[in-house]
Amino acid sequence: MKREHSPTPIHRRTTRNIALGILFFVLGVIGILVPVMPQVIFFFLSALFFSFVSPRLRRAMRRFRQRHPKVDRAYAKWREKGRRRRLKLIRQARKLRHDVEERIDEATGHHHH
Repeated sequence: MKREHSPTPIHRRTTRNIALGILFFVLGVIGILVPVMPQVIFFFLSALFFSFVSPRLRRAMRRFRQRHPKVDRAYAKWREKGRRRRLKLIRQARKLRHDVEERIDEATGHHHH
């Protein structure tokens, strides 16, 4: 009897990265066919998500960034912006959780803190 395995976070992340890589690649191809739609950014994003799954592609992307400092700076800026956005969301979620806990405490007369 075969046992079903639940996907681990790594498997889910790999699957998500492959799916996003395929999606952006398809959008890039559509961009070639439709003149008003961009294509370079979609092919770049496709390569980025595939590089999260493939060490060989990750090395090639790293070499490309080293040879093209402008691209590397833009990429670093984009990553930093995303990091700041994630940290902001985490802070907001923590504050929201704290506020909800306080309201529950007030309503029930309990205190955790």
